[in-house]
Amino acid sequence: MMDSTSLAYKKWMVVALLWGSHVITFIIRISLGVVAPTLITLYGISPTAMGFILSGMSWFYMASLLPIGFLVDRFGPFLVMGYGSIVWGLATIAFPLVTVGVFFFLMRGIFGAGHSMMIPGGAASLSHWIDRDQRAFAVGLTFAGGTMGLAIGAPTAAVLLDRFGWQWVFYGIGAASLVFSLAWFVLYPKERLGPPTVPEQKKRETQKDRVSWGALLRHRSTWGIALGQVGYLYGYFFFVTWLPGYLVMERNMTILRTGLVASLPFLTGMLATIGGGLLGDFLIRRGVNPTLARKAIIGSGLTGATIMIVAAAFAEETWLAVVLLTLCLGSLRLTTASSNSIPIDLAPPQAIASLTSI
Repeated sequence: MMDSTSLAYKKWMVVALLWGSHVITFIIRISLGVVAPTLITLYGISPTAMGFILSGMSWFYMASLLPIGFLVDRFGPFLVMGYGSIVWGLATIAFPLVTVGVFFFLMRGIFGAGHSMMIPGGAASLSHWIDRDQRAFAVGLTFAGGTMGLAIGAPTAAVLLDRFGWQWVFYGIGAASLVFSLAWFVLYPKERLGPPTVPEQKKRETQKDRVSWGALLRHRSTWGIALGQVGYLYGYFFFVTWLPGYLVMERNMTILRTGLVASLPFLTGMLATIGGGLLGDFLIRRGVNPTLARKAIIGSGLTGATIMIVAAAFAEETWLAVVLLTLCLGSLRLTTASSNSIPIDLAPPQAIASLTSI
């Protein structure tokens, strides 16, 4: 007989650990944005060169995604995510060891490669543990960890930079990341209680019938998901990489004030991420077609974000620019739960991580 209490505990432990993975990785992401103006001044790095350093994570992250999706589908999220978290933690600690731009780029890239298994691994975990009518909320909670990480990461990095020097931003946050790795290996449930959602025989059969990337790419929905993410992430990564530097260099804020102001859009984004997940599940429980519900939320959020970020670019007053950027990020994050639930909804069980990676 299934122990429903233990099952619920394990389900939400998975969500909590995935939430934690987003918190710690996005603290690491925003930390370089906070430190960037200091590195530019200390080491004569041009803003263009700093742009390449900031993008190092994305290049390695993108290159790693497709093979990581295959590895998650093959070996499961527990091992792939666990070892990935060790890689991204060590790369963060190593970042200050050599103070040249190429090394900064390389360490940021290794962080990105380690970080690349987080979303495919999370999708595979949630598809196994969370039912469809709770999925958007669970996805929203896990991705809210990212905006929480950005919200607390900016002031945390600013305080560490001000009190101890820029190197300790990465030493401290990297050490905290390795503590998360230990928690992942100790606390992640090793197996689900009770009967699986897919009968074992069918599960064995589907595991044998691997789905190729080519087969996934032949579907129009795959391209819709991927191109939608291109637009979403272009806007979102401005906030992750350049918002603190923008406030210092263009709006003339101090480092400490930047940390506090930069947290406002992310706090709003966290609430919008959870709210978007609750709204998506509510619409599905009320009988709205899941695909229609997800697409309506995504389209509305991206349209609102577009309007706000264009207006912010032309705002002369700093307070107005911050308000518009805050509303922009809130609109973007409203779409997060729905956009990251769609691959879980559409992919066959043995290819969820692969479709998510694409």
